[in-house]
Amino acid sequence: PVFHRPIQDSDHGKTFGRFFRVGADSDSGKDSPEHKTATHAAGTLDYVLFHRAMGDLYDSATLALKKDEMPQFRHAAFDKAARVVYERGEFSPAMLRDERVRGLIDETNRVLSSALTVSHETPPELTAALCNNVFIFSGLKTYHSLSEVGLSLTDEEGNTKSFADFHRDVKAIDDRYNSNYLYAEYNHAVHSAQMAVKWHDWEKDGDEYDLQYRTAGDERVREAHQRLDGVTLPPSDKFWDRYLPPNGWNCRCNVVQVLRSDYPRSDSDEVTAIGDKYTESPKMQMFRFNAGKTLTIYPEKHPYHKAPAKAKRIVEQMAAELRTPQQVIEFMNASEERRAWFERGFKALRKETNPRNNGSTDCAGTIWMNKDRLKHVLSGLTKLRQQSEISFDEADALATFWHEITHNRNKRGNINMTALQIQYMELANEFVARKTLPEFYKAVGGKMQHPEFMNNRSSTGYNRWVRNYCKAIERTGADADKVLETVREHLFTQSYDDQKNGLINALLQGGAHTSSGTKIGKRTCSEIVRESLWYSEEGFEKYLESLIR
Repeated sequence: PVFHRPIQDSDHGKTFGRFFRVGADSDSGKDSPEHKTATHAAGTLDYVLFHRAMGDLYDSATLALKKDEMPQFRHAAFDKAARVVYERGEFSPAMLRDERVRGLIDETNRVLSSALTVSHETPPELTAALCNNVFIFSGLKTYHSLSEVGLSLTDEEGNTKSFADFHRDVKAIDDRYNSNYLYAEYNHAVHSAQMAVKWHDWEKDGDEYDLQYRTAGDERVREAHQRLDGVTLPPSDKFWDRYLPPNGWNCRCNVVQVLRSDYPRSDSDEVTAIGDKYTESPKMQMFRFNAGKTLTIYPEKHPYHKAPAKAKRIVEQMAAELRTPQQVIEFMNASEERRAWFERGFKALRKETNPRNNGSTDCAGTIWMNKDRLKHVLSGLTKLRQQSEISFDEADALATFWHEITHNRNKRGNINMTALQIQYMELANEFVARKTLPEFYKAVGGKMQHPEFMNNRSSTGYNRWVRNYCKAIERTGADADKVLETVREHLFTQSYDDQKNGLINALLQGGAHTSSGTKIGKRTCSEIVRESLWYSEEGFEKYLESLIR
C-alpha cells in the first residue's frame, strides 16, 4: 500500500603456466600416504613458483608501500578461515561457501573496494561493474591463500601438524597475501579506478579533444613508460585499448585531455608498436587493457585467475548475491532501465513495522517490506541473477516488491486521498504490477517464473478486486492489452485520487461490449469498476452475467 510516512622474461612465461595444480576440481580419492606426500610436494613446489612469479610481478617498490596508505586489514578474518581449513583437514573450492571463509573474502573486498573513490556523478553501472570485478578478484585471492594454507596442514612426511605449528606456519602466508601483496593490489585499484572514471567522462566528449600520455617525470619512471610520454591521440584510437594507465604495478603515469590544436598527433601504429615491444613478456601482457572500456580494475590474466573452474564458478555466484537491503538498492540503481522505475529515485529499503502490511512505500523512493518478504526478496533476486529457480514464497515476495516499485512510477507522487480513492488506486496499481511482472523479471536478469502470480496472488488484500476487474475485461470482450496500456498510462501520469477514471476509460477504450455486441457506455463501465470492489468473485460473476446479456 501507499500511505503517508515521513513520506616479462622467457623463463617467467614458464612460471606463469605451471603453478596451479593445487585444489583441482576433481577428487581423485587417492588417500595413500605416498600419494598424499607426493601431492603435498607438488603443491608446495607449485606455490614456490607462484610466489616467485608474484614477487617479480609486484616489484619491490610496490611491495614497500606504507601501511597507512590503505585501510587496516583485519587479520582475524584470515585466522578464522585458516581454522576452518585445519578443522576440515583440507581445503577445496566448495569451502569458499563457508561463512568463515566468506568472511575472509569480504574483508579482502572491503579493503580493496575502499580504493574505488568514485563520485556521485559516476554512473552506477560503472561503479557496479568495478565493484563486481574487485569482489571476484578478492574471492580468487582467498582461494589461493587458503589453498596454500591447506598445504600447511602436514609436514614433508605427510603427518598432520599440531595446531600451534600450523598456526605459526600460516602466519607467513597471511603476511604475504594480506600485507605485501595486498598493498600492491590496493595501490593498483586506486589508479585503475581513477582512470576508468576519467575514461567514462572522456567518452562523452568523443574525439572533440585528444588524450595525452604523461609520466610522473622523475628518475623513477620506467624506460618503457618514458618511451610513451607525450603520446597524443584521440580517444577512439586503438592505442588506448591497450595502453591506458596503469601500465604495470605501481605505475604512476597519467592521461589528460588536451586541445587538438595544441599538440601534434602521434603516429598511432608507431607508438602502439613501441608499447607492444615493451609488453612482450607474459607478466606485462596482462596490462594491455583499458579499465574504462573493460569495466575491470584487475587484468584478466592476473595469476589469481589461474584457479579451477569450480572455484571461479562459486566466486562468480557469490558476487551475484544480494545479502543486504543496501546491496539491493545498489543493484536496482545499476541499470538505467531499473532506475527509471523510481520517479524520485530509490533511496531506502527497510523492514516493515506494520504487521498488517506485506509492504508499503511513500512513493518517494523508500520501500518497506515485512521481515519474511524482505528476506525472500534478497534470496529471490540473488537466484534470478544466478539464473536459478526461485521458490513460491520468493516469487510472492518479489511480486510485493514489484507492487511497491510500481507505486514509485507515478509522476505526481503521494497525496491525501479518501478511503475509496485509495481502493481504486490500489486496484489499478496491483492490476498493472501483476500484468507487468515479466518486465520486472527480465530487467533483473532472470526469466519469468511462477506466472500464476500474474492472475492470482492470494497473499494480498487486493486480490479479489483485481480478479474481478480482470473478469470484467474477459466477459465484456475488451481488448486486454489495450486495457492494460490505458490503466498503466493513467496510473503513471495522473493524480492518485483520479485512478477510478483510468479504470473506467480503459474498459471504454478497450471496447467493452455486451453479448450482442452493443458497446457498454461510461456509466455502466463506472458501475462495473465500483462493483469490482464490493462483490465476491462468485457474486461478481453473476453480476456480469446479468449485465452483458
